[in-house]
Amino acid sequence: MNKFLRLINNVITSNVDGGYESEPVRKAVTINLFSFIGLFFMFFYAVESYFNNNFKHALILISFAIFTIFLFLFLRKTKNYVVASHALILVMIFLEVYLLVTGGDNNTGILWLYIFPILCLFTVGVRTGIIYIIFILSFIMIIFYLEPSFAAKYNPVLKSRFLSTFIAVTFIAITFEFVRQKTYNELMESNNKKTFYLNKVMDQQKEIILQSEKLKKANKELALHYNHLENLVRERTKELEIAKEKAEESDLLKSAFLANMSHEIRTPMNAIIGFSSLLVDPEADEKLKEEMTIHIKQNINSLLKLIENIINISTIEAGQIETKIARVNINDLLEDIHEDFKNSFNTEKINFIYENEFTRNTVETNTDSNHLYSILSNLLDNAFKFTEIGEIRYGFRKYTENKDPYLQFYVKDTGIGLDKEQQVQIFNRFTKAVNSKKKLYRGAGLGLAICKNLVKLLGGKIWVESQPDYGSVFMFNIPFDNSEIKEKTIDYKKVSFNEYNWKINKY
Repeated sequence: MNKFLRLINNVITSNVDGGYESEPVRKAVTINLFSFIGLFFMFFYAVESYFNNNFKHALILISFAIFTIFLFLFLRKTKNYVVASHALILVMIFLEVYLLVTGGDNNTGILWLYIFPILCLFTVGVRTGIIYIIFILSFIMIIFYLEPSFAAKYNPVLKSRFLSTFIAVTFIAITFEFVRQKTYNELMESNNKKTFYLNKVMDQQKEIILQSEKLKKANKELALHYNHLENLVRERTKELEIAKEKAEESDLLKSAFLANMSHEIRTPMNAIIGFSSLLVDPEADEKLKEEMTIHIKQNINSLLKLIENIINISTIEAGQIETKIARVNINDLLEDIHEDFKNSFNTEKINFIYENEFTRNTVETNTDSNHLYSILSNLLDNAFKFTEIGEIRYGFRKYTENKDPYLQFYVKDTGIGLDKEQQVQIFNRFTKAVNSKKKLYRGAGLGLAICKNLVKLLGGKIWVESQPDYGSVFMFNIPFDNSEIKEKTIDYKKVSFNEYNWKINKY
C-alpha cells in the first residue's frame, strides 16, 4: 500500500521538490489533475465520435490528448510548472475554441468552458488568469452575437444562461484563488518572522555558549591552582571507579555472551539430535525423512558457522591471523559465492541476484581470496537471516578516490533494516541488531565485527546505509591492484582489549 501511495504521489507531483503546502507542488498537482481528467474525457469522446463515424472530431480530440500527454512528460522532466501551466491553458483554449465553433455533440461542447476559469486561476494566478479568461470570454461573445456562418448555432436562452454561469464560476474561482493567495502570503510572512526571531534567539544562544566556554576555560585555569595532592587523590579515585565499572560491565557482558553461546549451540544441537532420532524411525515416510535431513543439514551449517566465527574472532584478537596476498579473479569468486548460497538457502521467496557489470571483462586484483570470501559470506548470511521475502543483490564496481583505484563491494537486501543507533553499534563484537519482537534471530553478534577487522586488514573500510523496514546496503572497499606480484604474507596487529568501547556494546 505504501509503495502504491508513493507511486501516486510521484505521478501527481511530477517529483517537484517541496511539500504540498509549497507553490510549485500545488501548481504541479493542479496541472496534472486537470491533464488526467482532460485525457479521460478526450479519449472517451474521441472513441464515441469514432463509433458515430465522426472521424474528424475523433482525430482532433486524440491529437489534443497526445499533446496533453507530452505536456505531462515535459513537466515531469523539467519540473517547470510555469511553462507547463501556460501550455496547458493554450491547449484548453484551442480545444474549447474548436468545440465552441463546431458545437460538439448536440451543441454541448460549450460545457467544457466551465472548467477554464478554474484552470487559469489555479495554475497561473489571479492576474494572468483574468487575462486568459477575458480573452476566451471575448471570443465566446463574438461567436454568440455575430453568429458567423462557420460556427455552430446556439439557442438564445442557452447563450444567456451559459454566459451568466461562466461569469459566476469565474468570480467564485477568483474569490477562492484570491483568498488562498492572501492566506498563503500571510502564512509565509508569519513563517519569515518566526525564522527571523528564531535566528536572533540562536545568535543569542551562540553568544551564551561562547561566554560559557570562556567561563569554563577560566574555571579550568583556576582549577590548576588547587592543591596538587587533592587533585591527585580525586583523579585516582575516579580512575578506580571507572575501572570498577568496566570490570563489572565486562563480567556482565561475558556472562551474557556465555549464556548466548549456550543458547546458540544448544539450539542447533537439540535440532540435530531430535531429527536424527526421528530419522531412524521405521514408520516415517521418505518425504518426512527428506525434510528432517534438510533441517539437520541447516542446523549443522548454523553450528559450523557459529564455531567458525568464534575461532575467527579469537584469532583476530590474539593477533595470529595472516593475510596471503595473491592474484584473485573477482568474477569467479563472486560466482562461486552465488552458487554456494543458492544451494544452501531457500530462494523461493527471495530473489537472489548477482549483479555483474563486468561479464565481458575479467577483473583481477591482488588480495586475500579467503578473507574476501569470508567478508561477503558473512554479509550475505546476515542478508538471508533478516530477509524473509523480497530480494538480495550483491556485486562490485570500480572507482577512483584521490587518484587511487578501489573495488567497492555491496550486499543489498529488503529485510528488517537498522535505525541510526544500530548502524553505529552493529560492527562491535557481540552486538545483535534485533528490532523485531515477533521473531528471535540466531547469531552471536560476531559476523560484522569479523568483517570490519578483515576489511581493515585488506586496507579498506566498511559501512552501512539502512532504513528500518526498508532494508540495508552493506558496502566495503579494498584497494584495486592488478600489478604482477609474488605471493606475500601480512602480519596482523593484535587488538588491545583496552581499545574496546564496552559501554555502547549492548546486545
